Amino acid sequence: MSMRGAGLGSSPTDPLAMVGRMGRRKVRTEELRGELVSVATGLLADGGTTAVTTRAVASGAGSSLAAVNELFGGKAGLVRAIFAEGFARLAAELSALDVTDDPEADVVELALAVRAFARRHPHLHEVMFSRPFAEFRPDDDDTAAAEAIYRIVVGRVAAVLGPGHAQDAAVGLFAAVQGLVSLESSGLLGDPGTADRRFRMTVSATLRGFA
Repeated sequence: MSMRGAGLGSSPTDPLAMVGRMGRRKVRTEELRGELVSVATGLLADGGTTAVTTRAVASGAGSSLAAVNELFGGKAGLVRAIFAEGFARLAAELSALDVTDDPEADVVELALAVRAFARRHPHLHEVMFSRPFAEFRPDDDDTAAAEAIYRIVVGRVAAVLGPGHAQDAAVGLFAAVQGLVSLESSGLLGDPGTADRRFRMTVSATLRGFA
């Protein structure tokens, strides 16, 4: 009698065979996708752009390289997801800011919140506003990730200037804020107290200039 015939071999109910089949099961869900993005942003925060590889992300999520490639289409798609995640996080933080009876002060607080985000998440901010990954260059479809932030900034600026020039002013103001963030990250705005004063003064002056 063979071992299989004696019940000692693999069978449809053999626990070892079932474990093997479970280990090979392909699970491609939104939950896994979200977990992979979370792992990727964590690697980015801890080790910078060089730490983010599809293999490291798959390993960190207890998944496979095949799953990452299937869900994101490779590293470019993974970085695209990180890019969108950064804008979603920043939009959530800006949306949570209180609106007061001083609209100019509200715009300054908005700028300071962007600055604080860049300080806390320098590598994520770099992915959002620079191009540290050669595999990814945003196209027109990717700019939708920033739409929520744009609407928030336009709304705050319109409260000061009125709706007529709010869109142009919002773009100019945000460009000024990004320039200030870049200078500060390079240590070119002075000591912390001086940098804070220059940041606030420049944002206010830019807003009043548009007015």
